[in-house]
Amino acid sequence: MRDELEILKEISNKLNLILALLKLSNKDFLDRFQRDLKKDAVSSKILELADGTLTYSELSKKVAKELKVAEITVKRKISTLRNMGFLIAKRKGKEVYYESSGLIGLGD
Repeated sequence: MRDELEILKEISNKLNLILALLKLSNKDFLDRFQRDLKKDAVSSKILELADGTLTYSELSKKVAKELKVAEITVKRKISTLRNMGFLIAKRKGKEVYYESSGLIGLGD
């Protein structure tokens, strides 16, 4: 069990390194996207709330309600953010949950 935990920690550290390298190698794109994102309230709110605890439906409804936009608009933005790698989809049974991939930070 201890060996497995050490292996998992090593894998996690290597994945964090890969993420850092991806951020560094795509810094200009990520900076530009982050600037544009700050102008896009819907995408910003999606990434803010996408912590893996809300289902796709819950996330869509919550963002639509808070920003007073059509739910279909939110769903399109979720799809775009997922396709760009800024959101990660995790399936649990029949439900899909989204969380930020960590490629951009909202507070940066």
